Amino acid sequence: MLCLSGDCVYQAYDGLAALELVLGLRNVDLLITNTSMPGLEGPKLIRQVREKVPTLPILYIANLELSAGTVPDGVPPDVPTLREPFTAAQLLVAARALLDGKH
Repeated sequence: MLCLSGDCVYQAYDGLAALELVLGLRNVDLLITNTSMPGLEGPKLIRQVREKVPTLPILYIANLELSAGTVPDGVPPDVPTLREPFTAAQLLVAARALLDGKH
């Protein structure tokens, strides 16, 4: 969906590859991650990225049942969470808010 809206998107096959992309590419504007990935789960990925690139906006996709306003275990409270199921429009709104600095 983000590609269709004109954004350049890199997709990692696991958490370690995502970390390598974020650290290796100098022009990453937003990291979107989810709960469970091989190699490095979302919350751990977030913590490691924050150590190296503390100002990078991050959107966390929660693929578990959370009540509104609940922060998933291990995710910093300032990282917005988009709960599944969500629509393409909701993803775009959440990503744009982070890219525009409105979160």
